[in-house]
Amino acid sequence: MSLHDDLDAYLIARRQLGFQLKTTEYLLRQFCDWLAERGSTEVFTIDQAVQWATQPLDARPVWWSQRLTAVRPFAAYLNAAGAQAPIIPKGLLPVRTTRCAPYIYSQSDLDRLLDGCSSFFRTVRVAATMRTLIGLLAATGLRIGEATRLRITDLDADQNVLTVHGTKRPLDRLVPIHPSTTAALLAYINLPERLATRPATDGPIFVNAAGTGFVIETIEQHFRALVDSLQLSVPGQRRPRLHDLRHTFATGHMVAAYTHGADPARTLGLLSTWLGHTAVENTYWYLSAVPELLAAAAQRLEPDIEQSETS
Repeated sequence: MSLHDDLDAYLIARRQLGFQLKTTEYLLRQFCDWLAERGSTEVFTIDQAVQWATQPLDARPVWWSQRLTAVRPFAAYLNAAGAQAPIIPKGLLPVRTTRCAPYIYSQSDLDRLLDGCSSFFRTVRVAATMRTLIGLLAATGLRIGEATRLRITDLDADQNVLTVHGTKRPLDRLVPIHPSTTAALLAYINLPERLATRPATDGPIFVNAAGTGFVIETIEQHFRALVDSLQLSVPGQRRPRLHDLRHTFATGHMVAAYTHGADPARTLGLLSTWLGHTAVENTYWYLSAVPELLAAAAQRLEPDIEQSETS
């Protein structure tokens, strides 16, 4: 068998365990093609893996690390199957991951994004798609991939509930939504410009000109262009992302818990379920880079500190 055949078997085995591996497949196919161009169709060495991973030479070290990280479990899989493949040490090309503070949208930012769709996008369908998507992400904290994969049958308009199909793991969940969100989704579903694309009655909620589902990259390109047109970007900082709407949703709920006397621990547990995290620890880590939340927590603690100092 060639390495390309081994890769196909590896991807099937991993996906049966619930992994998506979209980026991993892209990188590993590049790696196998690169090896084949050099005459290595069945085996490879650690040096070859590192040589491929450190391309391009002017890329950031974190990119090199990500490329080698894609190869490492594939090599271990081949080694366990008896192939002549190396075990790649974890210490090779190490990069400590640093977390950028997410952009927390203000209500004014959200209003500008929603209002700006109709004037920025040229067609009614695209404007309505982006406005509805942005509003849905802001109101529910869904991942963009979860939102674009929503189908008509996933919306229970009578109960105001969405069935959300997980992206990182095959774990579906029910997400309650406000009646106004249900109304906005129904208005979009019945939009004449959307219906003109002849979408399937049980197909995706959000559709392109062909009446089929959007790829995430297209939505993200539309959003980046909208953000730039509104000049939401802060000089010297990363451009606000669609995923930051998820951070904004989570942060807003936690800040409300701290400032309105609710139980932050209980709110965190509810958020973990709502966001589709498999453990509360994941949600805690997810929120740890948000300065607004740290400030709210500090304000909550101030009365206790003052009381202890005076007692």
